[in-house]
Amino acid sequence: MKISDCLYAYPWRGNDNNCNSYLFAGVLKGNRHVVVDPGHLVTPAYQEPGLERLFSEMSRDGIDGSQIGLAILTHGHPDHCEAAVILRQEYDALTALHEADEPVFKMLGGKADLFLDEGELSFDSGKPAKLQVYHSPGHTPGHVTLYWPEQKVLIAGDCIFYRSTGRTDFPGGDARSLQQSVARLSGLDVEWLLCGHAYGNSGILKGKEGIRENFRFIQSFFGSGAL
Repeated sequence: MKISDCLYAYPWRGNDNNCNSYLFAGVLKGNRHVVVDPGHLVTPAYQEPGLERLFSEMSRDGIDGSQIGLAILTHGHPDHCEAAVILRQEYDALTALHEADEPVFKMLGGKADLFLDEGELSFDSGKPAKLQVYHSPGHTPGHVTLYWPEQKVLIAGDCIFYRSTGRTDFPGGDARSLQQSVARLSGLDVEWLLCGHAYGNSGILKGKEGIRENFRFIQSFFGSGAL
């Protein structure tokens, strides 16, 4: 699914747990691609081929999965980053994540080439003009979100879902930090909210007012202590 310009969305449609993936096509040197959260190589319960399905969906958009040159990980949970290990081993794709989530990623056999933190991120092609990286902890200590101001796109990982947020009961989770992260992101001008999972809908929310209402709904539950 093409979102805007060079950005594509690949919602997970399997039966097992896996994440939505997002792709910036042709933005690196040599027309290589950047994937955000490539997900599982193979899902744990039903053994569904996560990376193979992602490559197949990319192919339908005319995009060669073997040309992924960088995997950006919103955080270090296996359902978001396991396939990045194979992308690095088989296709020489670099991996980028926040340093605080590197220990978990290393337990999966992963290796970080770049560490992400607050600030701008730009690619070789000049498209997108720039991404803004936000450190958005709470679900994990090193969770990051990506904002594309030019197109008003927020790639939220497991920080924000449709009428919900990521869990905080995993190791390293912190509800207060997540509340602060959500409050900070709610101030952005967002037309596309691209979530890490299809909980309650596809995980792709379009339209400024609906997205603002989603933030208000989530923040009301924080206020009641329900999240």
